[in-house]
Amino acid sequence: MRRPLSPTLAKLAEQEVNETPDRIQQDIIILRVWIRQQPHLRARTDVDFLIAFLRRCRYSLEETKRRIDRYFTHYNLFPEIMNNRCVTQRLLDINRMGICLYPDMPKGDSRSAMFITRFGQFDPNLYMLREIYHFSAMAMEVIALENDHASLAGICEIIDLEGVNSDKMRRFDRVLFRKWWNWLYNCSPLKVKEMYIINMPKDIQGTVMFLYNVLSMQVNYPIRVLKNSEELIEHIGKDSLPEEYGGTNGHLGECVAYMEDLLNSYRGYFEQDCNYGTIEELRPGEIATYEAEFGASGSFRRLNWD
Repeated sequence: MRRPLSPTLAKLAEQEVNETPDRIQQDIIILRVWIRQQPHLRARTDVDFLIAFLRRCRYSLEETKRRIDRYFTHYNLFPEIMNNRCVTQRLLDINRMGICLYPDMPKGDSRSAMFITRFGQFDPNLYMLREIYHFSAMAMEVIALENDHASLAGICEIIDLEGVNSDKMRRFDRVLFRKWWNWLYNCSPLKVKEMYIINMPKDIQGTVMFLYNVLSMQVNYPIRVLKNSEELIEHIGKDSLPEEYGGTNGHLGECVAYMEDLLNSYRGYFEQDCNYGTIEELRPGEIATYEAEFGASGSFRRLNWD
């Protein structure tokens, strides 16, 4: 049975995503029937999964259908993050590095949930960037299913660049990043409401600002570049941020433990992942191709990073 919402979250559900309790079951039935009718689509039909996508699309059934189709189409188009999704020891080790963090719950009633990315913690000698995105995609799916606040109010992404140097930027895979950005914007069950970039070292400012200018034109949410966590507090407040960022919302270690518990509880869920995706030969109409989604060489626009 679907868990009940608190009065605060019930109000948020109605205001933010047009969710009304007496309509949910009917919409789930409509989506399940539609999924069964698609010869090419092998999609999850459990209640929490479908509700997460309905919320992401503000209960527009047609947009929900398109997003679900895109999501499972990317099992073929973006295998770097959508294949072999199992909870392994290596995945848990990536979580323990604290590169991608999800504080348990924001303290404000309507504040977006936090998603903190600390690329300075990433060691390219130990892990590949695609492994980080692979972990992050799995974590975001679990958060969308488990954290009603995140699926209703969306997420605020904080990109902390402390510790990122020019050598790491030279090893940065721009094609993979472009594909990740496309997945996050067009496929993810969580909606990014705002983004902050903080602690940018001087030697990578040119590259990051160029990237910022390109990406800002492609999304419908604000991306702000701030100097440090003190400026971040002025925009977000202390209630939603972990103590390491000057806030009062727990510690980063608690974020790691929270995600590890969630991932372990979803082992069986991800073991079923091999049953899902698309069979493009059976798709009615035009087959979805890599070039149609990402363009030649993985990007519609060639980016000059030098």
